[in-house]
Amino acid sequence: MEILICFVIKRNVGGKIMYGSHETIKDDHLTQVYFSMVDAAGELLPAHWHDHLEALYIINGHMTAYINETCYELLPSDILLVNPQDIHYTHVQESCRYYLLQIPPVHLESVSADWRLLHFSEYLPHTASTDSLSFRLSEIFKEMAALKETGQKGNHLLFLTHLYQFLFLLYTQGSSVLSAQNRNRTERDFLRVEQSMRYVRKNYRNPITLTEMADQILVTPEHFCRLFKKYTGQTFFTYVSQVRLMHFYQDLLQTDESITLLLEKNGITNYKQFMRIFKEAYGTTPHRLRIQQKDRKLRHAQS
Repeated sequence: MEILICFVIKRNVGGKIMYGSHETIKDDHLTQVYFSMVDAAGELLPAHWHDHLEALYIINGHMTAYINETCYELLPSDILLVNPQDIHYTHVQESCRYYLLQIPPVHLESVSADWRLLHFSEYLPHTASTDSLSFRLSEIFKEMAALKETGQKGNHLLFLTHLYQFLFLLYTQGSSVLSAQNRNRTERDFLRVEQSMRYVRKNYRNPITLTEMADQILVTPEHFCRLFKKYTGQTFFTYVSQVRLMHFYQDLLQTDESITLLLEKNGITNYKQFMRIFKEAYGTTPHRLRIQQKDRKLRHAQS
């Protein structure tokens, strides 16, 4: 099953920036679930959201993740759960390998008639206790991975049994119920933030002010700043910088235009700040990254 959305995000392997508002997820047509092992290096995935319940199990390495305004430092055997429509972003500065499980509403509807009022625990740190929720879920991750790797006939049926065991444990041991009033208030604020993110994607090449953004959603600049930080875990201008950086990165590797021209083209005016953000994401300069990319293409062509 493919979820159609207004903007496409592509997940990265090997140091690309990806961003968006609402992520496209292609589910396996038999299980209607997306499951994969991801190798990430120098990866920055700016703020986005989706309707799926997302679960990450860290195999090795380190990842920093933000869900709304909460920061999590994820280490091997830690589990992160991202509730549907929670705005989140992740950053892998060096390298990280993890299992990624994304469960669409078609399965969540089987958990509870009021599944949209459920809130699943976000962070489950590694523990050696075999009775803990974290340990039991990590074992299910490994069993799912083994089924995917062998690819034997009928494995998708066994995969689904593990999936529903996973959901059963979350529902009975790792969930709470939100009030309808809190959910409605959250959705109202979420829509305001999502509207501002859409505005940035459309107008990132131009100067964008706080007053301009606040006027778009009919709040004061001060209230807008608090709202955006609460739902994305970052300042509004950090998000704007990441969007511009993503477009700059794509142009850098796909064109031969000068770096100066690409900065201007993508609305980047503070060169010093831009270089700091770029190096944090990729560990090198734009010029060196372009050379590395050309060298990789040349070696691939000669092989």
